[in-house]
Amino acid sequence: MEEMQNTSNLSWIEVQFLNKAVEVLLQSRMTLKWTYCFAYYLKRGNATDLFEDNQRDLEMAVEILSGLLENPVDPDKIAELKQAVLDKTVYVASRREVLLIDTSRGLLEGRWEYQYP
Repeated sequence: MEEMQNTSNLSWIEVQFLNKAVEVLLQSRMTLKWTYCFAYYLKRGNATDLFEDNQRDLEMAVEILSGLLENPVDPDKIAELKQAVLDKTVYVASRREVLLIDTSRGLLEGRWEYQYP
């Protein structure tokens, strides 16, 4: 964040989007960690396929956001980077929410069938 402040005309407040992005990234990685465990015990079926599609979508979005945060900052493209990070942060947070809501609804509806290895 300090590097971005020093190489641009952004204030301390204006670079706080990076903190939010990292927070969303960490929450989403934690969610993915536990969804892999959950998926391991699910019986194959349509509900499992939909769950894994949601999981895969979140995983891909997390990797893109992570890539945006890892890359070196080009001082000439800070505005574009900021917009890309903000957009992807919102998308990742919404995909995480979709996955969590669908999984909890599946539990309430009895949609999930389990297998025990």
